[in-house]
Amino acid sequence: MGSTKRYYSLSEVSELLHVPEHQARRWVRLFLDLPPYKTMRIPAEALPTLRRVREGVILHRLRGAELRSFVEGKGPSLKAPLYPDYPTLLGDILSDIDRILEDLDSWSI
Repeated sequence: MGSTKRYYSLSEVSELLHVPEHQARRWVRLFLDLPPYKTMRIPAEALPTLRRVREGVILHRLRGAELRSFVEGKGPSLKAPLYPDYPTLLGDILSDIDRILEDLDSWSI
């Protein structure tokens, strides 16, 4: 289910990416060309880029020029991540558990 928000705050972005705010701020400044504001307003269109940055840093352990080329799609395609994406896996497991609990509640007599 997609969101209709046009802009996200830095705290919302860090929560969506499962990273601390200081890390999200650094990625926004390095990989997005946004005008400087006192409070960061990150457009919704930038979220896929930030997710790609997160994938490169956390899952593939890329840094520097390798990370930039990975984010821009110019680098070599990487097969499988070095490490599992634990926050995403945990979110999937929790949503499955919620769905099962709802099913069990509907079966109660």
